[in-house]
Amino acid sequence: MFVFLPFSHRTDVVAFLVSSGANVNKHNSWGDTPLHLAVEKNYEDVVKVLLNSKENNNLQVNLRNILGCIALHVACLFGHIKVVELLLQQNGTDVNAVQEDGWTALHVACHFGHRKVVELLLQQNGIDANKVNLKGDTPLHQAVRKRHYDVVASMLVQDSVKLDIENNRKRTPLLEAMYAAHLGIVHKLIIHGANMNAVDNDGNNCLHLSIIKKGMFHSEVERIYILDKCCAKLGLPIKKRISGVGVASYLAHQGANLYRKNNKNVAPLDLIGDADLKEKFKVLFPPPQCMLCEVNEASMELQPCAHTVLCEDCSKIQLKTCIESKRRVECPKCKEKVESFVCPKSEEKGVQTVAESVVCPKSEEKAVKTVAESVDSVTVEEIHLHRVSQKLAGKWMELGRELGIRQNDLEIIRHDYPQSVREQGFQMLFKWHQSTDPEKRTPRILKAALKETECYDALKCLSSEFN
Repeated sequence: MFVFLPFSHRTDVVAFLVSSGANVNKHNSWGDTPLHLAVEKNYEDVVKVLLNSKENNNLQVNLRNILGCIALHVACLFGHIKVVELLLQQNGTDVNAVQEDGWTALHVACHFGHRKVVELLLQQNGIDANKVNLKGDTPLHQAVRKRHYDVVASMLVQDSVKLDIENNRKRTPLLEAMYAAHLGIVHKLIIHGANMNAVDNDGNNCLHLSIIKKGMFHSEVERIYILDKCCAKLGLPIKKRISGVGVASYLAHQGANLYRKNNKNVAPLDLIGDADLKEKFKVLFPPPQCMLCEVNEASMELQPCAHTVLCEDCSKIQLKTCIESKRRVECPKCKEKVESFVCPKSEEKGVQTVAESVVCPKSEEKAVKTVAESVDSVTVEEIHLHRVSQKLAGKWMELGRELGIRQNDLEIIRHDYPQSVREQGFQMLFKWHQSTDPEKRTPRILKAALKETECYDALKCLSSEFN
């Protein structure tokens, strides 16, 4: 059968050999069985004959060759979609089987860009879409690294696919997209909620990687209009639109920290050689201010969300207050649970977990109330949202990000209500209103966000409602 299979597609001969009791599990010097060879050649009819012999001839569909590949790996390698379907219909096929290097069939399909195979695999019950190989890479890492935009897009619509898994080099898929310099994939990951402030082994975030890039980024696939706006504000010529600094302006606008220092104590801003351009970046993207005291510069990075929104004093007070009142510590921006505080600016990056004790600042220091403690007695109602939304114009997405709404949700609103900017603004505010705890639907919080995003007409409107 081994001599016959690589050179012929004679299904009748294979059927005769199978019915005569041929050993369908016998392997050659490479460890390949007849099923491996038939799958590689895309002989669908032969594969059917072999699979149908499972009960009578004890066919084993998960036998591995010397590389650790089962037949499913081989089918995914070559993108033989029909053969993949046949194998997946066979009871007992291990969809999560791994090769010697830890690759699953999904890793293989993503690496080689077989979108239809990827989509078929993701439909299988029990598939582990986030399994890591020996290098810590998920299938999404593989698709991103090889710049398979359509495969990445198919992966991201699956709720089970995690965006921020770090590989052995601490690279998330977003950081891999930065190394691959594919703007379309970068944008796709961002609008689906990828962590903008993840850092690699060297402490570099996406801004470090963007600014140090010498050439241009690859196609954005779809026009990113906010990139045009950022480049215009910086005075960048059109030819530098998808350069490293051009893309950096877009990333900073989306929330990446321009002042986050890497392991060499270098911030992304330090990497901009042009003094005038650096000043423009500083004006357009000033250091983040503490969201609680609104006086000190935010210096504490909250983990795992990676938002830098608190100064050191406020982080201590908030942590102490929450521990004493037995409330969970939340990020004031995204409302995620905080597990630790990190100070990236210190030479030895101090980390304080929420379980550790906190030393209270001196009594004469200004007391800073936490978000939970400073709840207004008056709350914003739906009628107020309607009135404010009329004054937002084109700034509704920027305001939405400031209010902690995921970029993916904002993109969905823009897609669902394309004809009216006012309706988009209202739907965004309504999303915030419905997803926020009642005690946090306050004029103070909304006013702060309007002020931060320079929505002065809307701010005036809201102020008039509560004066």
